[in-house]
Amino acid sequence: MIRSPLLLVLFFALPAQAQDAPIPACVTALSVPLPGADQPDAKARARLEGCDSESLYYGAGRDDVDARLCAYLERDTGGLVFGGSAMLMMLYANGRGVARDYALARRFACEVEAAPAELDGRLEHIAQMEAEASPAELDLCDDITSGYMMGFCAEREASARAREREQLWARLQTSWGEADRAAWQVLRRTADDFFQARVEGEVDVSGTARGAFIVGEQRQLEEDLLASVQAFERGELPRGDAAASKAADAQLNASYRAARAAAKPENPEDTYGSLGTVMPDAIRDVERAWLKYRDAWVVFGKQRYPSVPPDAWLDFFTRKREAQLRELVEGL
Repeated sequence: MIRSPLLLVLFFALPAQAQDAPIPACVTALSVPLPGADQPDAKARARLEGCDSESLYYGAGRDDVDARLCAYLERDTGGLVFGGSAMLMMLYANGRGVARDYALARRFACEVEAAPAELDGRLEHIAQMEAEASPAELDLCDDITSGYMMGFCAEREASARAREREQLWARLQTSWGEADRAAWQVLRRTADDFFQARVEGEVDVSGTARGAFIVGEQRQLEEDLLASVQAFERGELPRGDAAASKAADAQLNASYRAARAAAKPENPEDTYGSLGTVMPDAIRDVERAWLKYRDAWVVFGKQRYPSVPPDAWLDFFTRKREAQLRELVEGL
């Protein structure tokens, strides 16, 4: 996994405040008084010091009451996307851990930093919920319009899926022996290095939605790895031979050269080219990391699936890598 995924998401420009002057609906909403009984007392403040309302709301140990108390504490300090006023908006709109209160939901929606269109969308969403007998739950990510929020919402969704994958991996490996697990650990490290090189070097980060693109690529790589091993465990193993491996390698070399040529900027000093921020040297570095990953697959495959010849693994993973490089060029 990426060592610090949030660092990759948080580097894009912060949004402007929702409004320099509150929109008319917020003038009224912001005057709604905060209920003292819903806020943490001294004992709760001490107990929840350093809490994380996002984990309390979304996590496996869900606790809606503590999520509300924690969100009030976070509101005092600010600076969180999934926390503070944003979490309070959802809690009151959805009636989780507190009585449903749309007036308070609107107030907290108006406190959240957001693009104007996002704020309008959230207020309309809350109004629609108020008019329905059994509304679906409101989520902060329901009405996003900005690349800024796309990145955060993609990260949150990816984190939830990562927890699911951990459980799937644990079940998948229950029958593996000690030697299988040792070989897998080596492979997993090379996968981490390759995946990190790929998202840092071969994802164009020139747009405002770059955080979402980075998270999306990381998730795709992890999902593909899991799907591949699941298929292998079902007996759906690679069948390529030496001729197939040689042909795949030739195509890979052609696509590698094409991708590096396409990434080369017109002027050497430029940091942008036809592939955006993807540069030739970055593609080279990704390729080197991939070669170690591919070779680790040959070793692991020999251990876990001894009936599969090395050329079959080379063919299988070379074709996957060639497709990545080809897609870089075809995306022009």
